[in-house]
Amino acid sequence: MDDDAQFLELFKHETNERLDSMVATLLDLESGTTDPGALDSLFRNAHTIKGAAGMLGLDDIRTLAHALEDVLGSAREAGALPAELTEPLLRATDGIRSFVSGGELDGKLGDELERARAGLAAAESPAVAVPSTDRPAESRTIRVPAEKIDRLLDLVGETVLHRRRLEHSLEDEMQERESLADELGAGERLLDELKDAAIAMRTLPISTIIGSFPRAVRDLAQAEGKQVDLAIVGAETQLDRVILESLADPLVHLLRNAVAHGIEPPEERMRAGKPAHGRIELRAEQRGGLVEIVVVDDGRGVDAQVIEQARRDGTLADVLARPGYSTAPTVTNLAGRGVGLDAVRAHVETFGGTFEVGSEPGAGTSVMLRLPLALALLDVLLVERGASVYGIPLAAVEEGLLVENLLSLTGRRALPYRGGSVQLFDLATSVGQRAPPLSGRPRAVVVAVAGRRAAFACDALLGEEEVVVKPLGLLAGVHGYLGAAILGDGRIALLLDATELARGRPRPETPARVLEPAAPSAPKVLVVEDSFTVRELQRSILEAAGYRVSTARDGREALERLAAEPDIELAITDLEMPELDGLDLTRAIRADPALSGLPVVIVTSRGDDEDRRHGLEAGADAYMIKRSFDQGALLETVERLIGR
Repeated sequence: MDDDAQFLELFKHETNERLDSMVATLLDLESGTTDPGALDSLFRNAHTIKGAAGMLGLDDIRTLAHALEDVLGSAREAGALPAELTEPLLRATDGIRSFVSGGELDGKLGDELERARAGLAAAESPAVAVPSTDRPAESRTIRVPAEKIDRLLDLVGETVLHRRRLEHSLEDEMQERESLADELGAGERLLDELKDAAIAMRTLPISTIIGSFPRAVRDLAQAEGKQVDLAIVGAETQLDRVILESLADPLVHLLRNAVAHGIEPPEERMRAGKPAHGRIELRAEQRGGLVEIVVVDDGRGVDAQVIEQARRDGTLADVLARPGYSTAPTVTNLAGRGVGLDAVRAHVETFGGTFEVGSEPGAGTSVMLRLPLALALLDVLLVERGASVYGIPLAAVEEGLLVENLLSLTGRRALPYRGGSVQLFDLATSVGQRAPPLSGRPRAVVVAVAGRRAAFACDALLGEEEVVVKPLGLLAGVHGYLGAAILGDGRIALLLDATELARGRPRPETPARVLEPAAPSAPKVLVVEDSFTVRELQRSILEAAGYRVSTARDGREALERLAAEPDIELAITDLEMPELDGLDLTRAIRADPALSGLPVVIVTSRGDDEDRRHGLEAGADAYMIKRSFDQGALLETVERLIGR
């Protein structure tokens, strides 16, 4: 990114922050709940936006900000801002925000502000003074590109892995080498501090996205003829930026629902003995490794018949979040179309979060979202089933136990549990993997999410661990997984979506072979991939299927491996890699008489017809797309090309 583009990004970010502050202050002035110095704050923000826009040559924004500054300067001199000016000032902030985001600027806004300033200057009525006060200096922030933070987290993850491998290799010597143990302990503390610093860089306060919410609720309420106050609690609560960047729309859905379905018109509220103004509260709070975000209103609540239906059919969230379901009797601009809650629920569950709804008729409704604080780290219970290790988010784990007694409920296996029973599933069946039969007394883990509970039988419970979450790469499009983690012994643990798991729906088996560990004479496959996680995941899949595996980080290293290991019988390569990419590697293999017959499989995220054609023209024997990747199909392709 060149310097001009960087400055423009900084301008956009700072301007949006200042616009959020201006909107909040204008709404406070309108409601009469403002602090001293409000007009000074508004004027300073307009002045700063004007100056920055002028330096960057953004003349349209500079002109509009200058008009804003003039109006606010006149109001500051008069000591008050007339109520009729709130709306044009809000429209002006909307105009600047739209232009900053790439939209068109309405030329009439400047004229409207000029008329407002003239009217203010001509006003003869005395103004109510708004006392001024000095505000504390704003804390300075440093904006770091997201990719740099992600790279830091990758380094933390690989450092953790390196240290754990070192611990494994020195496990037998630790008692004799106390000084080394002390050194490792100090390294662990430093690593924890580095990890915490990296996570702190990745998280942002929820205030980053909620600046426009008070204005949105005000406008929605006015459109419905309602009076609504929005209270925000815990705006400083931190949340992973990836989650936060996509959370604004779901939260607006919830606020829209609260205004349209929850809060009653003033006359109805007064007949029910409530104040005319309805109240919506958005609050956020960190609880361990989770963040709870709750939207609660004091409106009419959900109909008692719907609550009764929810008791029969599952949970209130299950009923209200059904696609197409709506409690609105008629379709309006805000409600009755049956969209919203199902999309919010799906979005939350994408990040491994949970979605709950509670309501009391006549008293109000609350919607709770539980989301992980940071996607990069996750506390999990590691379990083993067959040749695979899985991680289940610890927040969803209720108990681990030994399976001794089984019940049969309507033909289904169940465990006696806490005075009742819980349905029991084979974990392998639940995740769609083949595995040897369970022993007579297997272990089980009870998972509870959003009112659902189920138990899953496995071969062993390996214990709790905080893992660094890596993207799935090959399995990125597969439903039911949150990511992958690399364990200290080099194995890959697939991290399961607890919400999906708790639904207890078996998945179709992946037609992967489960074999004994590779014998010395087993075929050897070369995996070429610059992503550490994807490389290790492919290695894990192939080794579990009985192959020996060699790995390389790019095409140049792959050619060195092929020269040094003549027993390699097939190569699997990514396309985009440093040094030497997958296409050039494939061409080099085909041009070498000693290697020209080696089968090559390309596995890549680039899936259009032209990319596929280039891969096959370079000499690839098969071309697979990561987003539609199926490990069974990969193993079948490898088996077919090797011919054993």
